[in-house]
Amino acid sequence: MTSFIIVLLCSAGLFAILMQDRFRFWTTLLVGGIAFLLALLAGVLLGRLIEDPALGKLLACWAGTLLLFAASLAIHSNNILQKLFVLLLCPCCLVYAEVLLPQLLGTLPLRTAGVVGGVVSAAGTLLLYLLLGLCLYRPFHHFSDRGPSAFMAGMCLLLCLIYLICTGKADLLFPANALAGRLLFSSLLFIVLVFCFRSVYQAGRFRTAVLEEATRRKLLDKDAEDFGDLLAAVREAHAVQKKGEYALDTISVMLQDGVPEQVPAYIYMAKHAAAREPVLGEYHENPYLNGVIAAKAAFASQNGIEFQCNACTGNVPLKTSELCVLFHEMLSHACKETLGYTGEEPRRVRFTAIPGEDSLRLEAVYAAVPPAGRSFGLQELREKKLSDVLQWLFDDRPAEGSDLSGLENTAETVLLHSGRLTVSSTPGETILLAEMRF
Repeated sequence: MTSFIIVLLCSAGLFAILMQDRFRFWTTLLVGGIAFLLALLAGVLLGRLIEDPALGKLLACWAGTLLLFAASLAIHSNNILQKLFVLLLCPCCLVYAEVLLPQLLGTLPLRTAGVVGGVVSAAGTLLLYLLLGLCLYRPFHHFSDRGPSAFMAGMCLLLCLIYLICTGKADLLFPANALAGRLLFSSLLFIVLVFCFRSVYQAGRFRTAVLEEATRRKLLDKDAEDFGDLLAAVREAHAVQKKGEYALDTISVMLQDGVPEQVPAYIYMAKHAAAREPVLGEYHENPYLNGVIAAKAAFASQNGIEFQCNACTGNVPLKTSELCVLFHEMLSHACKETLGYTGEEPRRVRFTAIPGEDSLRLEAVYAAVPPAGRSFGLQELREKKLSDVLQWLFDDRPAEGSDLSGLENTAETVLLHSGRLTVSSTPGETILLAEMRF
């Protein structure tokens, strides 16, 4: 029904989409292209040697797929059972299309002889291969680094059963109408195959999410201990300040009979200087959050960064440890980016926390050079893998210019509370925004 070239192209596409390559893009493309040309040559020779067109196309498909499988052993890092599964999947799709397409053409309300039938058959074959490739793409890449498993062995046996049904080797199971039985049972088995893969994939994602959540909780507990130490240090600084003020007040009393006009002025200057110390500033009513902000304010002061803060969290339903992590990571990210800024504008960081009725908005505005955009030009492809390009095409990715390094815990917390974490840039200034809804 369909030409061998289309079938071979679809088979090569399945290997490219499902497999995880171990070399760079151009190396994978070169080896895959050579394998495809050899497979095409082998298929044409077999088609000429065998008189039966259907048998010749099936054997040509097997020969071409075997050559692609041999190339996959060298250029792909998946385990042998995953490669064997794709090897079996390609001819299974062909024999299933040979069962499906005649039934489909017979139901169309138009003449399907000649060119129309060929176009419909080619389009149906392409859609079948594409549909299976998209359904299996995420499961295959999620488990690409796993070793051989009983599940993959079972899926390979299921493909063998589909192949036997579509080629008529199991017609005894449905003697009343063999063609209808082949189409029905093979379709059901394909649905079961996709369902099993997607179920295992979703279970793996859930388990990964549970482990990530447990790890995040451990990090929060660890960070909470660190913030407790930071609070102790800030309280110690306050105690030292009070002792100094008491000593200066005592000196003012003791020296009243000496040089009274100089001592009070000195005391005033000392107090005024102490009040301007960033680490002793009052930024938030919560002492833990105040300690986090004070530490970053001191860091900014020591590095010549202008620091401003206007933080209020109200009664948001977040733990103090979670708020400390949010403040800490966002301020650390802002200060780090500002340190590398060399533009004409002064280096500054402005942090704001604004609570709403059922929301919290955190914003860090800082001087930074806008990051370069993401692209895949010819120069970039030399350093990429084919799987990287496919991931860029199929997977969700952050907006252009986003740099969320060091904000992993913040991103997790924001997502847990139906929020968003964004980075927007203008010349000389960047805005890091975290919004959460409760």
